[in-house]
Amino acid sequence: MKKLAIVVGHTRTSVGAFAGAPINQSEYDWNGDLAARMKAHAEEHLADALAVEVFTRDDGGVRGAYRRARAWGADAAMELHFNAAGPGATGTETLYLTAASKVLAEAIQDATVDVLGLKDRGVKTPHEASGGRGAHNLSQMGARPSILTEPFFGSNPADRATAHARKQDLAAAQVTTACQVLNALYDDDEDGERATVTASALNVRGGPGVEFDKLSWGPLPADTVLVVLECGTVWWKVCIPDDPRKVGFVHSAYVT
Repeated sequence: MKKLAIVVGHTRTSVGAFAGAPINQSEYDWNGDLAARMKAHAEEHLADALAVEVFTRDDGGVRGAYRRARAWGADAAMELHFNAAGPGATGTETLYLTAASKVLAEAIQDATVDVLGLKDRGVKTPHEASGGRGAHNLSQMGARPSILTEPFFGSNPADRATAHARKQDLAAAQVTTACQVLNALYDDDEDGERATVTASALNVRGGPGVEFDKLSWGPLPADTVLVVLECGTVWWKVCIPDDPRKVGFVHSAYVT
């Protein structure tokens, strides 16, 4: 069974953007309810395939929420928000940071657009979307997929009317899609999660910190399969499947 952590954006004392009628709620309140609906749908319809837990940033901020998600053993995280700008801004977008997260981001984006029928603004990195805002949140899960959803603009009357009317459908679609993606991405291989080199050539470093400048072995050609032993925010500890004694560190941007 896979585990999905749902993180409610913002906090009870810093509630994020406000959506007017018919929603009349902040990001924090609206998404807290959306998260509860997603969890309830998973418990009723996906119990054999997906466990869902909801985390807030009220205790310990972003780091605290994701620390608890990692301790729970989450296979992926989804942080819930909605957008705000001028009244004419419209549409759905989903943010991701790492290559491992892009597959989940694309699937959730497609499912959300299908349900809400709003303009497809695509999947974006935080730098593409808003100059880097959200990168800190999306870096917390290390090697595991982590996305940030912006399904509609709370500042747009038509967007928020649609989101209000189709909220239950949105909850069901997003959590069902996450379940499908996670069960397709990961198997239950007891030998460890696999990663594939995406760079044309990738050096393997000898250890953390200053020792990253010491070459351990490599370079590895593209499509080399590695076993992931530990996942840091930037550096992953890996080994070769056929020789588990051959251990080193690779940069997570160049594997998926």
